[in-house]
Amino acid sequence: MKRRKGQLLVVAILLVVLLAILTPVMVKYVRNETNWSVKQGQSSNALQLAEAALDRGFQKIIESTGTWKELQSGQTFPGFEFDLAYTELPGGSYAISLTSGPEAGEATIVGVGRDRMAREVRALKAVYQNQVLSEVSVQADDGIQMSGNNIEVEWGAVASPKNVDIDGKTHPSFWSASNILNSGSAANRDNNGPAPPNCDSPNCWWWHSYYTALPPAPSIDFAAYKSSAIASGNDPCGRAYYQPGNFSSNCTSNTGKPYFVEGNWTSFRSAVNGAVIVMGNLSFHNGNCPTLGARNAKVPPKAWKQYCNDWDYYLDNYDPGLKVPSPPPACFGDINHTYSASATKSINPALQGFVYVGGDLTLPNGGGSSDLLHGTIIVKGSANINSNSHCRIYYDPTAAANIMVTNLNLARKSWEAVVMPWPSGL
Repeated sequence: MKRRKGQLLVVAILLVVLLAILTPVMVKYVRNETNWSVKQGQSSNALQLAEAALDRGFQKIIESTGTWKELQSGQTFPGFEFDLAYTELPGGSYAISLTSGPEAGEATIVGVGRDRMAREVRALKAVYQNQVLSEVSVQADDGIQMSGNNIEVEWGAVASPKNVDIDGKTHPSFWSASNILNSGSAANRDNNGPAPPNCDSPNCWWWHSYYTALPPAPSIDFAAYKSSAIASGNDPCGRAYYQPGNFSSNCTSNTGKPYFVEGNWTSFRSAVNGAVIVMGNLSFHNGNCPTLGARNAKVPPKAWKQYCNDWDYYLDNYDPGLKVPSPPPACFGDINHTYSASATKSINPALQGFVYVGGDLTLPNGGGSSDLLHGTIIVKGSANINSNSHCRIYYDPTAAANIMVTNLNLARKSWEAVVMPWPSGL
């Protein structure tokens, strides 16, 4: 009996010791759990406030096309420079930074949220881009005819709701809501009509027919272009930038000012740095056009996507660095490789900027050689880009981003959490 009592005493002592050890640990755990829960709640509040900041910044940039244009020109706005703490939400406060970039036609919003106890700070960054034209060099509503061995479209796609005749071209990418024709061959690219498959085999990298998701043409602000041309007065050759009827000119205008022609521009043989708006037909003079002079044009970072069917051509002309190491990564093939975003190409264009044609477009056919355009073209009618004049059209995303439009078509390019402190002084 005495032995059993002794054993019970030992067990009791051990239990007391164990409780003495565990109790402080449990108390500390409960305290930490409470702190963690409070911290988590504060962090969640700060994150929600950062999201509210992004939303308020987005509402600012879609306020009007005028606001967007001012932002793209580098203007800043009170309340959107980390200069004001917004406190209307109960969870805490937030601040906003709104800037243009990082690329042309883009805007960056940074939102920082802080909980009401000022203990947790979270920040988010979003980049929006105005998708006026999504990497399209030539877009024509009534179809596109490409023929002639010496016409090339570089760095941007060719698109139309009607037929696109590529005449054996192996780049860029081609998009049509109708058929993709191939006048240089006995067979079209798509020989089975609307029935699938409606793209090149096996990867759909090159052409797409009966593609119904083509983006609509942008709503161009013709009134803004017209008023700008009128205000610009006369070009260097003494002809008005605004022409109320038909027009023909061989002037070199490197001023950046736009031409606005209400009628047709016939026998175009000018060199123009600036928008060219022709409400009728635009027809080029056969042979050489004057040029604006040689310049180093930046190869767009996404240009490589236009050459998946012509990869060696891309490597040879625009990104020779991809040849090291050998073999180079395939198109869309190596997530560990950064395609060149800094390569440049020496070009000598006749036109630099945005070209709109309200009628039909006809390029020069015969004689000479020229880098015809560094920019982008929208044609309301048909685009006859048949040429034996060694013409090249280079897509310029900056020209596309700067098209004056009556409405915005913003898409979120990126969204990410960033680490930064609460703005000083707030």
